[in-house]
Formats: sequence, structure tokens, C-alpha cells
Amino acid sequence: MRAAVVCAVICAVFAPGVSVAEDEDFAVREKAVVRPEIEADKALIYIVRPTSAGTAIRMWVFADDTVLGLTKGDTYASAYVEPGEHLFWSRAENVSALTATVEAGKTYYLKQNVRMGGLKARVKLEILDETEGHEMLAKCGHHSTLTEAGRARAAEIAAEKLAVAKEKAAKGGADAGGD
Repeated sequence: MRAAVVCAVICAVFAPGVSVAEDEDFAVREKAVVRPEIEADKALIYIVRPTSAGTAIRMWVFADDTVLGLTKGDTYASAYVEPGEHLFWSRAENVSALTATVEAGKTYYLKQNVRMGGLKARVKLEILDETEGHEMLAKCGHHSTLTEAGRARAAEIAAEKLAVAKEKAAKGGADAGGD
């Protein structure tokens, strides 16, 4: 069992498509506290990934077909969304999705729970209440900001996986199985 875990970790770190140089093209990850102002006409969304598990693996987060951010271990991102019902989804080795209604002028917290997958980390997305959201945000040591290359790659992912995310949300967010 221990050998299988070690092998999975090594595969996750050295899997094709995982490179620090490539990640730097998609997002800037900095040790900075970025707390955007709440806007009266939009909802503020924080995406938190307060663990270093699977730290080398990128996890994208979307609202419908719009990218909200990209995280690696111990990282958070933030974005504004229009009020109303949205399909929030995250992509790693799998896709995890849920629907939620957000209100203008309020802050919401989405947590990316990380689990070991076949070749890299898997994600399970959940909405946190404000108290737990503040706690998880405080545990994140880095802020992530997408680059233009990151936004372009996110558009490709949205085109490829939005239908999968809709299907997962329709099934109650189930994320078993491959994509």
C-alpha cells in the first residue's frame, strides 16, 4: 500500500503536462494578501485551496463558461460574478461541479478539496459558510492571478469540459469516474 502511494505521488509530480515553467505562463502565484473590495452589483467569490497536497497540480475553477481562477497548493484566487444562479465547477484530473445562487454585494467561498487520483490530484468542490471560508482563506499562503495565456487556456478547457460539468451538477455534483 505504501509503495502504491509513493508511486502515485511520483507520477503526479512527474506526469506529462506538469511543469513549473508551464504554470508560470498560466498564472502568477505570489505570497501576497489580495482582498478585493466588495462591489454592490456583483458577488465576490474566493476560491481556496488551503492544503499543500498535490501542490504541483493545477486546479481550474469556473462559473459557467467563465474562468474564476487557477490554484496550486496553498493558494487562493478571487473573482467577481454577476448575481444569480451559476454552475461552479473545478477541473483537475476530474471535474467537480455544483450550482449555487449568489447575491450582489455578498462574499462566497469555494473550497477545492484535494484527493489523490490515478495520475494526478482530483478535486471535490464545496461551498463554505462565511466563518469556515475566512478560516480556510487565512490558511492559504499565496494568491493566484491569471495571465492572458491562462485565460486563453481556460477558454479551451471551458469549451472541452462545460458539458461534463453540467452533467456532474445535474447528478448532484458526483465526480466519480474519468472525464
